[in-house]
Amino acid sequence: MADADYPHLETALPGFGRARAMIKASDDSISPLGFVGTKFDFYRFANRFRLVVCFQGLRLDGFTDETASGYDALTRIFFAWSAFERYAEMANDRAPYRALFAHHPRRYICGLAAHCRTLDPQHKLIGFLLDQSILPAHGTYLARYRDGHDFSVLTLAASMRHIFAHGILTAHPNGLPAENLANISRSLGNFLIHFVRTDFARRLALAEGMSPS
Repeated sequence: MADADYPHLETALPGFGRARAMIKASDDSISPLGFVGTKFDFYRFANRFRLVVCFQGLRLDGFTDETASGYDALTRIFFAWSAFERYAEMANDRAPYRALFAHHPRRYICGLAAHCRTLDPQHKLIGFLLDQSILPAHGTYLARYRDGHDFSVLTLAASMRHIFAHGILTAHPNGLPAENLANISRSLGNFLIHFVRTDFARRLALAEGMSPS
């Protein structure tokens, strides 16, 4: 079996073993999968992606369950967005990732945006992220999401990851309940995991279809 040597990566990223065999057969090139970079970029991405999939939370003594859940979810979105960024780099696409999402059903993004809005109806999280935005592009797309542009919901994940990494974002931004923040973060993380797996499967199927039988 192509995945026999790396079952942990195959579990996290179905098709990893087949992709690895294809890369080896292509003189270590990842271009058959539509990626740029080296095989080491692919392996680093796969290991970071596994971290996201396998993350089970933090152990925080002295925190309420609600607050700990918020920090769990923020840590997971930190990992999820960093893995997605590595994937986007291999796909040779940058924000707002139009090429990368061209093959992904729009209804999934619209559903994610609608769900996140129900959890932050007063724009408490959005307001906090806008006030604390470090990158100008984040502010632009956060405002677009706030004003109804569904695809810009992905900027929530990017901005949360960035501001959390700088020690600014807590589990209760602007008084938003930690449970709501945790649900938003989990939904964003689950979306990114599903997207990467789906897009990777699509690329792998295309590459195998082009290979000699």
